[in-house]
Amino acid sequence: MKKILSFIIIFITFIFIYFLQSNFFNWFNIAGVKPNLFIILSLFVGIFIGKTYGASVGIMLGLLLDLFIGKALGINGIILGIAGFMRRYVYKEPFKR
Repeated sequence: MKKILSFIIIFITFIFIYFLQSNFFNWFNIAGVKPNLFIILSLFVGIFIGKTYGASVGIMLGLLLDLFIGKALGINGIILGIAGFMRRYVYKEPFKR
């Protein structure tokens, strides 16, 4: 039940981030670079839940993002999966619960 609830919250966050990314951050750039909130979401999932879950959520959300955008299928899935897996390099000590 806890995993289902966390996946629903992540999916709702994905929809909210997709709305922000397509409407607000499409015009917002810093020195010609646009921020990608999906990578940040994958990193947070990897940090707070675990690297395996972060990688799998990153791959699923990346493939879903590829389906929404309509470009090459799999590129965002690979990038977001790697970002979700990079927990070990971003934060070395897991959180104590």
